[in-house]
Amino acid sequence: MSTVSPKHTEDGYEEKKSSPSMENIKHIPFFFIFLCTLCMASIYSNPTVYQSTINFLHEFRNSSESDFYEEIDNQYDPAKQTSRDVIVKYVYYLSNPQKESLITVTSVGTVLAATPITFAYNNMGFRRSFVMCAFISIIPALFFPICVNAKTYLLAIILRIFQGCSLAAFIPYICKLSVFIPFDHIAVPIIVFAYSHISEIFVHPIVSHMASSSLGWHSAHYGAVITIVIIFFVFVLIHFDEDFKERAGTIGFCNAMFEYERTRSRTFDLRIPYLSIYQDFRIWVIFFTSFAYGCALQLFYQFGPTFFHKVLGHSEISSAYFTIIAPILNLVTSCSSVYLFEKLANGEQNKMRFFNTIAFGTCGIFLFTLGFFNPVNHKYIVTVMYILASSLLGCSYAGHLRMNQLRSGHLHLFLLVNIFIVNSTAMFFSSLLNVLIAKNTDYSSWSTLFIVHAIFLIIANIIFFFFCSSERAPWAKEGYEDSSIQPYRDEPLPQFPL
Repeated sequence: MSTVSPKHTEDGYEEKKSSPSMENIKHIPFFFIFLCTLCMASIYSNPTVYQSTINFLHEFRNSSESDFYEEIDNQYDPAKQTSRDVIVKYVYYLSNPQKESLITVTSVGTVLAATPITFAYNNMGFRRSFVMCAFISIIPALFFPICVNAKTYLLAIILRIFQGCSLAAFIPYICKLSVFIPFDHIAVPIIVFAYSHISEIFVHPIVSHMASSSLGWHSAHYGAVITIVIIFFVFVLIHFDEDFKERAGTIGFCNAMFEYERTRSRTFDLRIPYLSIYQDFRIWVIFFTSFAYGCALQLFYQFGPTFFHKVLGHSEISSAYFTIIAPILNLVTSCSSVYLFEKLANGEQNKMRFFNTIAFGTCGIFLFTLGFFNPVNHKYIVTVMYILASSLLGCSYAGHLRMNQLRSGHLHLFLLVNIFIVNSTAMFFSSLLNVLIAKNTDYSSWSTLFIVHAIFLIIANIIFFFFCSSERAPWAKEGYEDSSIQPYRDEPLPQFPL
């Protein structure tokens, strides 16, 4: 990835560094950052809609005639040298593993699109690459609802992969945020990943109400498309500063929107010590811990509606509201842990160990305990424990994500992009485990899944506990060079205006 901190120039970045921090805060465009986060949340919500509408899809093998469709097939008998028409029955609706596989493949597109979207950002600028990701999200969503059947299952898989590609919009999004937010602030990981929690909070209830209405589950997918169009229309119409307005009046709005930003670019130093970064054992500890965190989070976010409805027997609407408790509590605990991190008197290394253990240990204990409960007799106890298992995962923002920030220094942006890719891989792995192990209505299979995740979290936390460090890595210190550094590139990258 070619996204790192800006080069220090005499008339640009150094001058900004010398100004007081409060002056910098005054110039942070909070509304624009909020709008970008809203755009990112709308892109993320598009693939997320299916996690709720899966509960409204037809149940395969429920003894209804609509399970099958008939086609006339002409068969030739070589012995009699005659042909005849035969009516053949084909399965029309998707089986449960097929439905869940449509969740799994989304992350494949995200990982595959990371490099092309980075290239697009470097060559097209923020606006064009960001809007392009919105189009990549919208187009598959228009056709996906009509492809969720056995006849067009492979096409549905391809559409979901393309939807996953749109989630790589995170790369231009975080690059733009880095221009305005001081990336050494402890709250940065919360800000850059907030869009996923915000999306989960609003998507599930709205989708469930729409799908259960007379409009049907198809309407939820089209509603998500309309939402993206509206939000990005506002995004495109935003006039950020007077210079942009003046330029738009001179060369036209479209030219100013898509070309003028290149004329106000800052020069970026693309020399990243890749070799040294990926040879650092503690960076791989961070990656592994992030992978375990991502797997656990997706267990609650992706399959929460299915677990509450299919396994515990709650209604579709109730399942949606139970699911949103996890992201709400994650936002609360992440903000609380970051606040307490700065207030506690212990050393940073011990504080990171403490908060990461709270996050992973609590989740692991609850998940392990869930493996031995009977939901038939303890339906609501299982519901509460499942919610509580995810409630303190937000404390990891003051754990391994804080270590990532301290260790990477000015290369924090580059490492955050790496963690995003790791989380996307975790999304695939967690979904794959669910497809292979868990069965919709069989709690014993879910118990196995919970125990596997619990063991994984405990192992990841033990490794983090022993190798946690608050020291800045040598490759993140000023003046460090290694053999993997690429030649300096003078081509300006798009940064201004927004």
